[in-house]
Amino acid sequence: MTRSKIPPQLSEPMWRAFRRHCHRLLALGYQEALPKIRHEAAQETDITNYICDAMDDCLRTLPDGDWLRKLYVKDDPHVKGAGRTGKNRLKADIIIGLTKGARPEFVFEAKPLHRKKARASRYRGKDGMGCFIGGRYASEYTEAAMIGYVQSDTLEYWQATLQEQIEANAQSLELDHIEKQAPFPDLFPLEWSSSHRRKEAAPVKLFHILLDCRKSENTSPSQTQR
Repeated sequence: MTRSKIPPQLSEPMWRAFRRHCHRLLALGYQEALPKIRHEAAQETDITNYICDAMDDCLRTLPDGDWLRKLYVKDDPHVKGAGRTGKNRLKADIIIGLTKGARPEFVFEAKPLHRKKARASRYRGKDGMGCFIGGRYASEYTEAAMIGYVQSDTLEYWQATLQEQIEANAQSLELDHIEKQAPFPDLFPLEWSSSHRRKEAAPVKLFHILLDCRKSENTSPSQTQR
């Protein structure tokens, strides 16, 4: 069984801290952006913009001693590599980076999830998970994350659906294994991860984060991930 390793430029304790605080910052930004997500535009780019703006606001208002002050956020940034230059460079949805040392970055790709409008096949497709598995994004790193913007049904429904589809398409997704337990249950209780082989890069471990982005009239308190 192949295991993802930490990037060589970081020590394991530093990478673990970096990974956790990237998750923490995302959780803070999401909670701050939630009123806009629930009541305003529902396009994928709008949701990403709301969350990134909220994360930036958090970084500006946190006390100096908070670990998060070491981080920065990029909204819809160009990514390195993939043989493209200028305007032809590929763009990820969110990158959270560390201002210290080798300045590592954690790359997030987001996709909406809606039973009728945005099916799971797009999430696991070439422009979703395929961006990482194919090495277009985060080829120099062995961990990255997918974010599902849930716009219909429940988070539990999409968690089960995505896991089933990924397992059913294990060969095309170069799936090594799935870990279904939540790595950060205090932040994202339904988060899980999948590990994938890559032909021209080290294996990659993808964290799968589901955010409740349903309109307020379709949401009840018992269905909201906290």
